[in-house]
Amino acid sequence: MKTISLKKVSAVAVASLGFGLLSVVPANADAVTSPTLFTSIALKTVTAAPTVGTAVEVNFGGVTTTANGDAAAADGDTIGIVGYLSTVPAGGNTTAAASATAVGADLEMFTAANVTEGGAGSTYTITITTKATAAGATSTPTTATGAAKWTFTPQKAGVHVLSVWVDSDGNGLQGPTEISTSVSITVAAAATYSNTLSTAFISYGAGNTAPSAATTAAAVNQTAAKGGLDAGNDKAASIDVVLNNTSNGSYTSGASLSAEISGPGYLVWENGAATGVDKCATAPSYGADTGRSLAARAVDAQSAVFVCADGTSGVATVTLKITDADDAVYTLATRTVTFFGAVSKIVATGVLTNARAGGATATGTAVADRDLSTETPAVIVYATDKNGVGVTGLTVTAKSSDTAVMNSAFPTAFAEDIKSTANIFSSGGAGYYNIAVQAATGSLSGQKATMTFRVVDPAGDGTTFLTSDVAFTLGGSVATEVISFDKTAYAPGEAMVVTITAKDSSGNPVYDGAATPTAGILSSKATVGLPTTASSYVAGKKAFGSTGGVFAPSLPGAFVLSITGTDAAATARTATATVTDANAGLLTQIDALNAKIVALNALIAKIMKKLGVK
Repeated sequence: MKTISLKKVSAVAVASLGFGLLSVVPANADAVTSPTLFTSIALKTVTAAPTVGTAVEVNFGGVTTTANGDAAAADGDTIGIVGYLSTVPAGGNTTAAASATAVGADLEMFTAANVTEGGAGSTYTITITTKATAAGATSTPTTATGAAKWTFTPQKAGVHVLSVWVDSDGNGLQGPTEISTSVSITVAAAATYSNTLSTAFISYGAGNTAPSAATTAAAVNQTAAKGGLDAGNDKAASIDVVLNNTSNGSYTSGASLSAEISGPGYLVWENGAATGVDKCATAPSYGADTGRSLAARAVDAQSAVFVCADGTSGVATVTLKITDADDAVYTLATRTVTFFGAVSKIVATGVLTNARAGGATATGTAVADRDLSTETPAVIVYATDKNGVGVTGLTVTAKSSDTAVMNSAFPTAFAEDIKSTANIFSSGGAGYYNIAVQAATGSLSGQKATMTFRVVDPAGDGTTFLTSDVAFTLGGSVATEVISFDKTAYAPGEAMVVTITAKDSSGNPVYDGAATPTAGILSSKATVGLPTTASSYVAGKKAFGSTGGVFAPSLPGAFVLSITGTDAAATARTATATVTDANAGLLTQIDALNAKIVALNALIAKIMKKLGVK
């Protein structure tokens, strides 16, 4: 090869700012000593959000002239473009690696196929193969295009400056006239484990309902019978553990999970989402992934913990702990599962025990998710096991002491209590059953009967029952109503209780659930808290203000409360009370004081007369 101003080199050593970076070009190449092949260079950061520990990519481009126009150039000559980190945060020393392939569309610095390119160490090289046809080009770097790239992995958060220069004279040292450019890149700290953004939702039962915030809030008691699909009882609950980082992305930096259960039951762990069945067994074999205490299970962003019954009733508490990549330990969540055993006791509580005579309409409602303001069961049955845990899934029946008074079969049967849409149990929760009753056809007001509520005794032979009694009396429709006060006189604004008493045509209390006057109670003076719509009678009475909220008028004097009766004639009923004058007591005290003053003056005058004092 002819000798020109290009010098053959085997390596370009870059020592700048003490970083000791090394750039290597092919050993058999000629170093181009021509400042005219490049007229400009540019950089574009590709990585959108640089973070510590994650590679940062920067695309390179620029404008070149034709090799044919540079008299110093020759076929086989190589020119090196060197990149290095001229600025890094303290303690964050790292190197930039060059690649001839840009991120995205890989453009070329020369348009004709008369050059080759490569990347070694921190140097991007271009070798001229055919000078005569090496046409220059413009390659503007973007996040999606470039002629080459530099990549570095930051070790510290802060500003990193990537500097790139064209070694035009091939001496490995950046000269003042050699084309250069730089780009400043701010690197953020790497996202770490977030205990706040991570979740451990639970769903109950053996089904495949995906755990969520909604299923976590709606706890359901589970049978304590040992599980496994072979026994007809699989997992009692599924906990889906999802680990997130401080950027709310998946945390995959080498965390581990530990799970421990107190109370009854045992745990089964597996990597991945909480799905599928057949997780539990009637005779489990405890090990690393199965048992009551599971330690350091490797978690790749998501895993599952299944809760299984072991034949014991009670409340099980599962504690989940996460150890992050820095060995910090966090309590992610505690979740509870209530296991119930065989029913051993039931208690029936009468709520509406004045049943409606005649048998045409049921007394009470039997809905699982009842509206507490409008739906009331006649009886609530609570079933428990030997440990006092509520038992679900039972069938409740009833037997009447007199079938001419009360039907043994109630029309709407029973409904097991569940959580309402507001996540509030309507009667008490697991183990509670809402029941409606119905009097016998032709039954009469005043008649009585006892209803025996029953569930099959699991300790018996299938024909014996656990029982609880509720006594009922029958009442008819409203015939008369009386409105009354708890006092005859009130101070202005004083709390008061207003009661409406209703009887049927036989003089007995009306049936429970009969409506009070639909228009509520009217007052001749402004009164706070009186009802404006109908309510219902229980035991023939309805007291307004018994728990507060009803107040006498503020103006003194008599006032009248009135109702339009719910009897067939819509008879008007009234009651009168008085609001005392707030000043009346003061006037009485003043009068008494004046009387005392007059008496005292008379006594003084008498004494003075005896003493001869004038």
